[in-house]
Amino acid sequence: MATTPMILRRWLPYMLAAVLSGTLAIPGFAVSPPADGAEAAARLRAEAERYRQMEAGWRPVDRGPPLQPGDRDKRVTQLRDALELLGDYHGLPGPVTLIPPDPSRFDSAVQTAVERFQRRHGLKPHGTVDYRTLRELAVSPATRARQLELNAQRWEKLPLPRKDRYVLVNIPEYRLQLIEGGREVLGMKTVVGKTSSRTPEITSRITNVVLNPTWTVPRSILLTELLPKARNNPEAMHNRGYRVVSYRNGHTAPISAHSIDRAADGHATLRQLSGPGNTLGRVKFVLPNRQSIYLHDTQAQSLFALSQRAFSHGCIRLERPEELAYALLERQGWDRTRIAQVTTGTETMNIRVEKPARLFIAYLTAWIDGDGRPQFRRDIYHHDRSETTPE
Repeated sequence: MATTPMILRRWLPYMLAAVLSGTLAIPGFAVSPPADGAEAAARLRAEAERYRQMEAGWRPVDRGPPLQPGDRDKRVTQLRDALELLGDYHGLPGPVTLIPPDPSRFDSAVQTAVERFQRRHGLKPHGTVDYRTLRELAVSPATRARQLELNAQRWEKLPLPRKDRYVLVNIPEYRLQLIEGGREVLGMKTVVGKTSSRTPEITSRITNVVLNPTWTVPRSILLTELLPKARNNPEAMHNRGYRVVSYRNGHTAPISAHSIDRAADGHATLRQLSGPGNTLGRVKFVLPNRQSIYLHDTQAQSLFALSQRAFSHGCIRLERPEELAYALLERQGWDRTRIAQVTTGTETMNIRVEKPARLFIAYLTAWIDGDGRPQFRRDIYHHDRSETTPE
């Protein structure tokens, strides 16, 4: 392991560059969230330069099985050096000891550094270097620099308002933020579209909050998923609240062989009644867009415990939709109790938001967090690969 003077000489250029760019996290001096896209882009470009400087000293961890606390191996030495270069390894806590740690041993300092690295890359911070962590560790600083530059371009194109409140959904982060005055006042996990039905990037406004919504099934889902289920078990589909609705006159009919055939031929569709078992849950948020995308509640709450959450048909499922409804409707006299009372029933209520909040559904795989640290997320839709960036 390098001595203290050697470590200082190694890190001094990076520390100076980080301090000058405002990306070094110093206790008590956490960097505030960006006021706009241009500020976020500037931070990303400064960090990209720091990562380019790292490339000369970069040595990847050799391929091999997962590493865990207590292991002693030359790959642990490589892991420690890589995490130190990236700024995640800070050594053992407490006063400086005259006996340096064994660099080949996976000790508590390495585990803490691994957890820090995992948080910055959207992984569960369990401290074990599993295959997902090894995959992220294999990405070179030069590749990360290109990722930072690419996302700087994306941030510059986001017309984020400085004063008005807005909602930002970052697809690769699986997260929603409600921002007011440049400060996050509400945040929650999301589930986004799977790779076969991707959530699109959208700029719109949240114009309506629908409590106890019904669900009119899109035709693509109707043909591929629900009609086969309706044919196999029509009684179960009826009990789940599905009815056949005619396109011509809006007439509603129970599920039967005849009504299913009309839906299959394009003369009708399925609609699920409002209630506790509705696929959209108790709350839906309407945002004008051509792709028929909206935000909504979900019955599948267990998915929010996963770190990778691309499972929907394109719409965005929310972890705490009632909280977003309260935040958007509070100024119109709606409190949490009133929202809870309405959503315990089955009557659909469509509420117009008087001052619609702007909504940005964005695709950002890198940003600088509130502590000035770079955050990276998986390129789940492979947009980073398909877009070119300047060297």
